[in-house]
Amino acid sequence: MIETDRLLLRKLKLSDVKELVKNGNDYYVHYFSFFLMKFPFTEDDAIQVVEEEDYTGNLKRFGIELKENKEIIGVLDLYNINLKSKKLKLGYWIGKNYRRRGYATEAIKKAIEYAFQNYAIDEIIATTLADNKVSMNILLKNGFVEGKILKNDRFLEGKYIDSVQFYLRRK
Repeated sequence: MIETDRLLLRKLKLSDVKELVKNGNDYYVHYFSFFLMKFPFTEDDAIQVVEEEDYTGNLKRFGIELKENKEIIGVLDLYNINLKSKKLKLGYWIGKNYRRRGYATEAIKKAIEYAFQNYAIDEIIATTLADNKVSMNILLKNGFVEGKILKNDRFLEGKYIDSVQFYLRRK
């Protein structure tokens, strides 16, 4: 478990399923997660999200819990953990009722510290759609630098869309 001023980053439990559905059943979570989160997002989908870390060898998944009400408001993943290349990837989402309050920035800051302290990595990579300016700003606030544009990286809603990779190197 990781603690910030307002949040707990912790392992998801089956008792979190209803809150995951409530906060993850959002078209924009679906779209900006490159369709990895389903929409509509059902209880069965949420159970998969809870259980995925247990059978995936290179994933560390955290529920983002708001301390004030103990609600799971989002998810943060450290994934594609590759100790040979000394890199891992970061992904996250926050439910729509909790956006623009600094929760993602706060969670990512602590996840970065956790990743560099607990894994023999030198670099964290985050990829966002080129039109996701909010996520880009969150990554920049956390010290990431904009890297390459991946042209026609995703085929979403019948068209190809560019993505942008962001990098954060160990200091």
